[in-house]
Amino acid sequence: MIKQKTIIKAVSVTGVGVHSAEQTTLSIKPAPANSGIRFVRTDLPGSPSLIARPEAVHSTAQATVLGGDGFTIATIEHCLATLAGFEIDNAVVEVDGPELPIGDGSAQVYMDALEQAGSQEQDAAREYMVITERVVYGDDEAFAAIEPYRGFRISCSIAFSHRRIGDQSLTLDIDPQSFKHEIGPARTFGFLKDRERARALGIGLGASLDNTVVLDDAGILNVGGLRFPDEFVRHKMLDALGDLAVLGKPVRGHLEARCSGHELMQGLVKKIAETAGCYRCESFESLAAAGR
Repeated sequence: MIKQKTIIKAVSVTGVGVHSAEQTTLSIKPAPANSGIRFVRTDLPGSPSLIARPEAVHSTAQATVLGGDGFTIATIEHCLATLAGFEIDNAVVEVDGPELPIGDGSAQVYMDALEQAGSQEQDAAREYMVITERVVYGDDEAFAAIEPYRGFRISCSIAFSHRRIGDQSLTLDIDPQSFKHEIGPARTFGFLKDRERARALGIGLGASLDNTVVLDDAGILNVGGLRFPDEFVRHKMLDALGDLAVLGKPVRGHLEARCSGHELMQGLVKKIAETAGCYRCESFESLAAAGR
């Protein structure tokens, strides 16, 4: 039996929020089997909390934000992607502010924390969301889609006019090793020309060369350049994984994201959750017995 997992010991991460510029401390703690990923605002009276589920998504402007009764928790996608990539089913994520730390703009700070925390099996079978029919959200130019696949695969493609990005595409089967080495280290990116307009809207107030790949008309401003020649599409894949993890179960299917972002991905997530018959929930053993 493939069992659910949680972490062995609590770990903490401190850092700035990329949009709020507020410094917060996040703690990831073990949780019981079948409890999922619960986010908690410890700075608010009563420490209100939310389980990462489609109905808890509050907004998708520049980041994925969960919202409850009078509170929000912003920029959850890198943390969720890392928990999913490391195959952690159950955890409590406590944060003492409105936004999770961005680290260096990749998932590295969360990968380091989870490696320090370790993982342990729990006395419950892991249940998979098995995609049984293709679901699409978007249009021909930009969309997110998922279809049946014996495993978990992501195909991501982007198209930018900037000469250092251009057209990029990547397909990967996702497991802890591919996540750690191929997706997790890829950083978020932005354009210098958009900085003042974004900040006037309260977006990217904490962004800097320490946590964002910044491009001007001539090229990349960060000392040391890129971590991968196609780091941009790899980061989009990281975000897509974090958004898909809002479904609350590991997925068996092939996710395709073309020129997608948080809004399209959460549109797909909601459509999957609301489309009767597009998935079923099964343990690995039942899948293996049926040859699926």
